[in-house]
Amino acid sequence: MVGQRSFTRRQALSAAGAAAAGVLVATAGSARADGTQEIVGSWFATVTATDPPLGSFASLLSFHDDGTLTESRRLFLADSPFGPLLETGGHGAWKRTGVGSYDAFFRFLLQQAPPSDGAPVGMDDVTLQLEIKSRTGVMTGNFSSTIKGTDGQALFSASGTVVGERVEVK
Repeated sequence: MVGQRSFTRRQALSAAGAAAAGVLVATAGSARADGTQEIVGSWFATVTATDPPLGSFASLLSFHDDGTLTESRRLFLADSPFGPLLETGGHGAWKRTGVGSYDAFFRFLLQQAPPSDGAPVGMDDVTLQLEIKSRTGVMTGNFSSTIKGTDGQALFSASGTVVGERVEVK
C-alpha cells in the first residue's frame, strides 16, 4: 500500500524494547541519565547523635520529587532532656547542592507525654547535609538538631551522622 511502511520483526521488537526501557527509566527515579544517584524516594536510615553522644535511632525519610520531605521515627521519647516527650513526624524541604549532594530541612512538634497534660514543649528543627554514593547508592551525611521552646528560643542542640539505604520493592 502506498504511504504505509512495514516493520520487520526485529524493528518491532527494538521499538518495544526502547519503549519498555523508557518506562523503567521514567519510573525508577533512583539514577539520573549521568549515572548519579537521585534522592527522590524513601530511605531507611540510622541516625547517630555524636555531640552530645545520645545513641542511635531508626528514621524513615521520604524525599518527594516536588522538593518536599517527610520524616518518621519513634513517636515516644522516654528519655529526653525535657523528660518524656511525644513528637510528630517531620515535614520539610530538600534541594540538590551538587552531583549526588543534597541539603534538607524538616521540623517536628514536641509535647509532654502522658501522664502529663500534654502541654506543647516546642519544635525541633533538623538540617541534613547528605550525599548519595554513586557506586553503592548508600546515603551518608550529617545532621544538626535544634530544639526550640514555644517562644522560639533555642533550648538544646545535637549533631551527628546519618546513614541510609533506599527502600525498594523486594
